[in-house]
Amino acid sequence: MNSNGASSCKVVLLGETGVGKTSIINRYINNVYNTDSMSTSGASFAAKTMFFEEYDKNHKFEIWDTAGQEKFRSLTKMFYKDAAVAVLVYDITRKGSFEEVKNYWLPQLKEHAPKKISKFY
Repeated sequence: MNSNGASSCKVVLLGETGVGKTSIINRYINNVYNTDSMSTSGASFAAKTMFFEEYDKNHKFEIWDTAGQEKFRSLTKMFYKDAAVAVLVYDITRKGSFEEVKNYWLPQLKEHAPKKISKFY
């Protein structure tokens, strides 16, 4: 529970560079799609609080957009800490990006993320 009474959930988006992680977040937070997004350097953070009527409760999603470039991969391990959800993103037009999810990102999550983390891909 945070100071405004909303429960919070840490979400991390993972995947190689250029698969659309930033675009997904931008669409969710701002309802905007920009085809000219730049690659994320390091990581970026966004948050959105939503009200769920059926629970009569606010829920804050703390969303971390991680850089997919290989030179930033050592940094991503710190973003797994305390994460409740990991979204593994790949580009359906680039088979190699799916292979990266299977061969790199998923094993990284299994090794470094909390055991109860929810994974979506």
